[in-house]
Amino acid sequence: MTPWWPFFGAHQPPFTRDIPVERLWLTPALREWQARFAAVVAEHGLAVLTGESGVGKSTALRLVWQTLTPTHYLPLYLPVSDAWTPRQLYRALARLLDLPPTPFADAAERQVRDTLWTLATQQGRLPVLALDEAHLLTPRLLQELRFLLNFALDTTAPLAVVLVGHTELRQKLAWRPLEAIRQRVTLAYQLPPFTAEQTARYIQHHLERVGIDHPVFTDSALQAGHDWSQGIARRLNTWARTCLLAAYAAQSPLVDDSVVATAIHELQWAGTVSS
Repeated sequence: MTPWWPFFGAHQPPFTRDIPVERLWLTPALREWQARFAAVVAEHGLAVLTGESGVGKSTALRLVWQTLTPTHYLPLYLPVSDAWTPRQLYRALARLLDLPPTPFADAAERQVRDTLWTLATQQGRLPVLALDEAHLLTPRLLQELRFLLNFALDTTAPLAVVLVGHTELRQKLAWRPLEAIRQRVTLAYQLPPFTAEQTARYIQHHLERVGIDHPVFTDSALQAGHDWSQGIARRLNTWARTCLLAAYAAQSPLVDDSVVATAIHELQWAGTVSS
């Protein structure tokens, strides 16, 4: 079957999730996050990255992850489970660090803490731990992170930590019982959605990346895309792909208002609605 994207002059499908980091379009917010994250790592600090679902938190994490040179840093990525206990957290960390399994919770915690300290102070490789979906962390686990960051009478930490989660993570950290861990937060960054201008530039960037060097979306279509997606990157990708497929089906070289209407009808029929 002939693919649809050559119809628009593309050499591969646009608006995919697997864009190499070096080909990303960097918004001012992403550039600011990148610069401030570097300061967090330098201070062995705790960063909190939050935003709406689909706004680009994973992209933001990929962006800074590629700056961590293996000779100086040990990136550790761990998706969070809402069923975790402190014991399960330390066992998951032990697996990441390739430590031998132990049936004893205290032993696993000690192994993890000793290994982190050795890596940071003796081997010159700072562990950088990213906990994804961190809004699922219970208050008990958030308190445990405070103990993990507390070394040498609370004068230093053998790792940097970034918590990545939905906006509710900020609300959870505002609880009074979590004041001790909140005081250790070096950076709390809320990733914003695109503005209307950024939406248009984002779409243009994705089209150019796959070889499309001419206008495809009309100005009114771009505004409709921003309104429908509310500037959320994941929604915008879905909307743009659906529009291009609708234009291809109509053999229209342009995504105009009529094509947008067809695409939005299809998205609503499929249950993909803007909220």
